[in-house]
Amino acid sequence: MFIQTEPCQYCGSQQVEAPWTLCQDCRRQYAKTLHSLRHNMQLLQRVARHEYKLTEPGNGGKPQGGEAPAPVNMHAIDLLDEAESLLQDAWCDAGAVWSDKWQRLIPRMQTHLAWLCQATHAGRFLRQLIRMSQRIEPLVDRRPRTRRIIGVCPECGREVMAAKGESLLLCKCGNPINVAELREQSQAKAETIHLTKTPAGMSEWLRENYGYEVSRKVIIMWIRRGKLPSSKPVEDGYYEFSIREIVSMAMAYSNRQ
Repeated sequence: MFIQTEPCQYCGSQQVEAPWTLCQDCRRQYAKTLHSLRHNMQLLQRVARHEYKLTEPGNGGKPQGGEAPAPVNMHAIDLLDEAESLLQDAWCDAGAVWSDKWQRLIPRMQTHLAWLCQATHAGRFLRQLIRMSQRIEPLVDRRPRTRRIIGVCPECGREVMAAKGESLLLCKCGNPINVAELREQSQAKAETIHLTKTPAGMSEWLRENYGYEVSRKVIIMWIRRGKLPSSKPVEDGYYEFSIREIVSMAMAYSNRQ
């Protein structure tokens, strides 16, 4: 018996059988997205009510002109309304005939995930929900995040930047990026790449691209002690460094500090 399949609406790389419109990996991603969005919206609601602030105590100044601050954060309120509307649209697309406020709607969506992953426009709504969670996160995340280049988008070639802990991103071209997968691909390519730099230039490169603080003197010491066997002197103080080798040494050195 012939079973007809269609590409997953989100990733496009996996084939799915009816009634599914999302593959198994993307169904898991939908579940994670709803969990993350619910958490972020709960924090955003507290921000809206001035119950939760990202600034440190004592940093806030008095309002200009003696005016009292607004009782609620209107930008946060508008974003919550926009997110709620998007959730209701995704719920309706799944065939639900009733809706609710986001506080009760998201748990209901989580318990009926199969409906969402069989919906007509499941891929589009998953993409929009991921983007919505990303828009909210900077307003509620206390942790400072340093974003670094992890590779290039396979669709458009743009550099992709990610912070520690991020698992999924949308490139500016709209292509979904699996952060762990792109990191692995970039590391595999790095094993065959060499950079020609002075020890000082390599120190700066490690700091800017990977966040590792390794001084010029330490890199020279590694070269003299044979810790970088693939690194070869070129001329005028320049060396041809193996990226895989130097990054591995920098990572180990950083962990010991």
